[in-house]
Amino acid sequence: MEERARSCLLRSKDTLEQDIKASYLMDHMVSDDILTNDEEARVLGKPTRREQATALLEVLLRKDNRAYISFYNALVRESYGDLANLLHSDLPLLSPEGERSFADGVSPSVQAILREGGVPQRPVVFVSRPTLLNLVREKLYWLKNTPGWVTVFGMAGSGKSVMAAEAVRDHALIKECFPGGVHWLSVGQCERADLLVRIQSLCFRLEQGQSSDASLRPPCSVEEAKERLRFLMHRRFPRSLLILDDVWDSFALRSFDIQCRVLLTTRNRSLADSVSGTRFEVPVESGLDEEKALEILALYVNGKPQKLPEEARSIVSECKGSPLVVSLIGALLREFPDRWSYYLLQLQKKQFKRIRKSSSYDYEALDQAMDASLQVLEPEHRDLYRDLSVMQKDINVPAKVLSVLWGLELEEVEDILQEFVNKSLLFRDCNQRPYHYYLHDLQLDFLCSWLCLSLCVQRFTDRP
Repeated sequence: MEERARSCLLRSKDTLEQDIKASYLMDHMVSDDILTNDEEARVLGKPTRREQATALLEVLLRKDNRAYISFYNALVRESYGDLANLLHSDLPLLSPEGERSFADGVSPSVQAILREGGVPQRPVVFVSRPTLLNLVREKLYWLKNTPGWVTVFGMAGSGKSVMAAEAVRDHALIKECFPGGVHWLSVGQCERADLLVRIQSLCFRLEQGQSSDASLRPPCSVEEAKERLRFLMHRRFPRSLLILDDVWDSFALRSFDIQCRVLLTTRNRSLADSVSGTRFEVPVESGLDEEKALEILALYVNGKPQKLPEEARSIVSECKGSPLVVSLIGALLREFPDRWSYYLLQLQKKQFKRIRKSSSYDYEALDQAMDASLQVLEPEHRDLYRDLSVMQKDINVPAKVLSVLWGLELEEVEDILQEFVNKSLLFRDCNQRPYHYYLHDLQLDFLCSWLCLSLCVQRFTDRP
């Protein structure tokens, strides 16, 4: 374990020993393959809760960075939020040696592997999210000895693709788990013919430098392309990682169900249910904290967070922490540095169409990203989702209320809400039973703006 993390554990030792219940935390750490069953038994063999806590910390201090990270995540999962905060600032990355050796934390050999695999470069404006990054890498380590799926899911613009690309910028991870390389494919919303072209492109890339008669003719169907890809991944690129970015539907995903190691980014949490094999999930929170969002704005305008104008905090507040919106605003301010008040006003007025900037992201503006998510719903469900504009900010609603609103049976409403939750269009508060539901503020703002626009259009068309 690196010295900074070890020192943090020692500083916090008294507080941790006083408050934690080791048995709760060790369940998670055994699942993470950090603690052995023998180590767990030795800790539980201590007569008092505090002695068990002391024994657990002694075991952790003899382990590596992954143990520190697993312990931190266990604290979060068991609602020890105040204790997790004690450890947060000293969270190590999984390859601290690489971070110290190279300016950007990526060795030349890893850079070459990622370039060959088509992994996107790190954005010019980039801020670290170590807790999330380490969680993705932890799940990827589970694929070291077996094929499977790691699904990174979240709402539009939450930073899923950036996080997936960042997770594989790690020498130890690639060396231990994916010595066959890393191969990136952007899938997106595509018809069958477009999907075939994408798989053909991937197969062509994998066949470069290989002598094979099969490479002379591209696959003619999705099924043939799937078999070609299966052969390449198993025979020529064993223990490699396939990254499928921005997958929208189960048909596309099943075309890659070839028993290999896959990192998947999607807005639809349940998408991986349609494929076989071991599955792990990593949710991406919809918002950055204020400190990270201000850091992004400062990087765009070549300044320091503490020296940004007073409108900066208000802009971050109106962005609701969305990495997409903060980045869109930052890119605009880089071109027009005197428009802080103007863009703040556009955010306050919900003028999303005026907040647009061409970038590497598929959508130039927030309204396009939100609308794309709605288009994948069935038409009848799309109308029901738009009815959610009646919801109020910071108020969670039970399914019974929506059953009255929609005039549907409670069980049917719960099924529909589950679909919205799976597609990152709605959020569920699991701390209440029955479950309560709520929209992210940006989603609610978008729906309200759409409703106002629809009413204006209707009034105009109804005029004699």
